[in-house]
Amino acid sequence: MYNETDSLRDDLGVRDSISSNISAPLFGEANPQTRYLQWALAIFTIVLAGTTLIIACTVGTEHNIGLHVFMSLTLIGLTITTFILALWYEEGDLHPKFLYILYSQTILLLMFSILLFIYFGMEKKR
Repeated sequence: MYNETDSLRDDLGVRDSISSNISAPLFGEANPQTRYLQWALAIFTIVLAGTTLIIACTVGTEHNIGLHVFMSLTLIGLTITTFILALWYEEGDLHPKFLYILYSQTILLLMFSILLFIYFGMEKKR
C-alpha cells in the first residue's frame, strides 16, 4: 500500500536517507588522538578520585567524620555521574555538543579531587 505519506517521504528523500545510513555510526568515528586523550583523562580521573577517596576515609576521620563522609559521597556522586555521561556519549545516545559538558564536568571532578587533597593534607598536619 503506497499512500500519500509515502509519497511525501519520497519527495523529501527521507526513505533513502534512513535506509542508506542505518548501519553508519551516529556521530562518526573519533580519530585515534581524541580516543587516546579520552582514555588518558579517564584513567587519570579514576586514579585521582580513587586515591582521594582512600585518603578521605583514612586521614583525620577522628575529628570531622561527618565532613569526610559528606565529601566522600559528593566525590562518589560526581564521579558516577561523569562516567555515566561518558558511557552515554560513547554509546551514541548524546549529541556531540554534550562532549563539552563531559569535559567540563571531568575538569570539575579533577579540581574537586585536588581541593580534597589539599584539605586532607592540611588536616593531617593538625
